[in-house]
Amino acid sequence: MITHFKNRLNQLVSFRWALAFSVLASLVLLSCNDDDDAPAPDKNIVQLAQANPELSTLVTALTRFPDLVTTLSGSGQLTVFAPTNTAFTNLLTTLGLPSLEAIPDATLKSVLQYHVITSGALNASQLTNGTITTASGQTIAVNVTNGVTLNGSTRVTTADVQATNGVVHVVDAVLVPSNFVAPPNKTIVQLAQATPNLSVLVTALTKYPDLVSTLSGNGTFTVFAPTNTAFTNLLAAIGQTSLDDIPESVLKSVLQYHVVSTAALQASQLTAGNLNSVSNEAIAVTVTGGVRINGTVNVTTADVSATNGVVHIVDAVLVPPSIRPVVGTIVAPAYFNKNFSTLVAAVVKADLLSTLLGAGPFTLFAPTNAAFTAAGVTSLDNLTKAQLIPILQYHVLGSKVLAADLPSGSAAITTLNGKFYLSNGGSGVFINGTTQVTSTNINASNGVVHVINRTLIPPAKTIAQTATDLSTSSSPQFTQLVAALARTSGTGTDLLAAVSNADANLTVFAPTDAAFQALYTALGVANVNEIPIATLTAVLQVHVVGARVFSTDLTNGSVATLNGNVTVNATAKTITDAKGNVANLSANAALLNVLATNGVIHTIDKVLLPQ
Repeated sequence: MITHFKNRLNQLVSFRWALAFSVLASLVLLSCNDDDDAPAPDKNIVQLAQANPELSTLVTALTRFPDLVTTLSGSGQLTVFAPTNTAFTNLLTTLGLPSLEAIPDATLKSVLQYHVITSGALNASQLTNGTITTASGQTIAVNVTNGVTLNGSTRVTTADVQATNGVVHVVDAVLVPSNFVAPPNKTIVQLAQATPNLSVLVTALTKYPDLVSTLSGNGTFTVFAPTNTAFTNLLAAIGQTSLDDIPESVLKSVLQYHVVSTAALQASQLTAGNLNSVSNEAIAVTVTGGVRINGTVNVTTADVSATNGVVHIVDAVLVPPSIRPVVGTIVAPAYFNKNFSTLVAAVVKADLLSTLLGAGPFTLFAPTNAAFTAAGVTSLDNLTKAQLIPILQYHVLGSKVLAADLPSGSAAITTLNGKFYLSNGGSGVFINGTTQVTSTNINASNGVVHVINRTLIPPAKTIAQTATDLSTSSSPQFTQLVAALARTSGTGTDLLAAVSNADANLTVFAPTDAAFQALYTALGVANVNEIPIATLTAVLQVHVVGARVFSTDLTNGSVATLNGNVTVNATAKTITDAKGNVANLSANAALLNVLATNGVIHTIDKVLLPQ
């Protein structure tokens, strides 16, 4: 029993010593590790961010800069203020940007560097009121009065996240350095739309969806943008009242001349010399005393940045070199007005543009598109250059004649291709009886322009030839008149010879075939061959006036013919012979004032009889 008691006592003593040693050891360990409860960090700063879903946008931003990733993954001791995804979203919203990709690399890198302190790993407790210098060289204002606040409003929401190479503090906003320049958030088109002084440019662009699409898409464009006043001045210079007046092809060429597509050039990058525009015509740049384009156009606001280029606002519309010579000349009123596109196309096809741009002076009677149609010219494809030249020259005088200088009454006017006949009276100014002057005195540097409503077609045939052509047309006219004139050939009074004489100057009142048929019935004959030649000659002479008289020249009263007088009622448009027979002038304008080289033909519906 004694032996058993000793053994038990020894066990108790051993246990107490073991317990005492254990307690002592624990105290020693606690005393050595009371600041090291957490395990040692095993991730660097980049790895920490990658492991935190709330920092995924920061990670995406960092991956654009491998050198930053390397630095933040290295062995240095850094302090990083890490913005959350929400912080980045709020920044993009404030800047009006769709994504991080819209922020240029240099700008984004500077922002990221502004979140990094390279002077050591600073826990929140080590931060003090004042400023701290960042890797970007800019300083952050720190306030620790009530938690950690940066730059007055950005708060540290999670502090002291330890990494192998420093410490991370999560913040609720992206820190923006004082030298931060917000990247552009609008395309060139959107910039123009947001600028009231460029509203006319926007209106012009919207006429061309392809241009809007191009200047709204990706690219590196330089655009010289004219102000509203610049467009107003252009319209005045070209004699138009609205952009809608300008032919679309001309306006598009002008707009394209303001765009350089090869680079986005800031004003400081522009140098003296030429830039090639989208219209493939050169823009001349000078930079002495400010940026100037084509010698006279000033850049008034430079370097308006867009997501796809740069805009420079200019004080005048740039006119391409190919168009510039037209401005101010007699060609300009037609060239810059879509209502004269047929005339312009005809001038170009006839190769007369350089002539009309010459020194002059000239007077141009300019037909509208509708005027060509009224004259039966529905397509230039049916006319050769050789056919167009005399027609166009027939519209041009070799001197400047203002409306006030046009002769009153009836007059023959010499053109670059023969003569046309002017009727200037109370009802207006008419040419060749059917063409009216609708607008006058559009002054130009080399002459004056008057607008007309029917294209002038110079005569090429005599009265006899014209009547013969009409008698054999698809809708025959004057078959009986031509037959009657033929019967006088070789007689003492050869009327066929008279109306065939190129030097004559006559007016013929031409009865229709129906009028002759009525005469045959009244005389009881079958045809013109049964009328005695003397009687026929006397009848035909009543239809011929020994002067060129257009319908616009007719006045009420007596008119002498080759065989007695007839009475004209200009108001009722009738001709009354000596026997009281009343003939009506044709209501078909195409059958009045039919111009010939030696006179004019008017169609009437009754044969006139002598006394």
